[in-house]
Amino acid sequence: MTSEELLDGYDVLFPAPLRLAHEAVLTLAAETEPDGWPSPAMLVRFARCYGVPLVELAGLCGILVSRIGRRTVFSDARRSPELVNRLNVSQWSRRALVAYGFYNTAAALSLGEGARVH
Repeated sequence: MTSEELLDGYDVLFPAPLRLAHEAVLTLAAETEPDGWPSPAMLVRFARCYGVPLVELAGLCGILVSRIGRRTVFSDARRSPELVNRLNVSQWSRRALVAYGFYNTAAALSLGEGARVH
């Protein structure tokens, strides 16, 4: 797969509000977060602001969101990949996994091209 094909898929797979939220959260994180990557709190705020599903926005940033009882748990593939690798994928929706898979594909392509993920 090429970067062009990936970008074409981005437009097909994800609705405009989700793409806008994704771009906005990555832009702000790059400017304000110490590691340049969105925090869980930032993802929650942007999902609410743009009216998009948190699990999809987080997935596009490499973060899987789970509910354990009344708690929301964020598993961050970029910051703690060893934790994400031990999780059971059956607990997430198809849309969350599509978004997370898209992130992983983009990350792999970026590494191959020597580029940054965002």
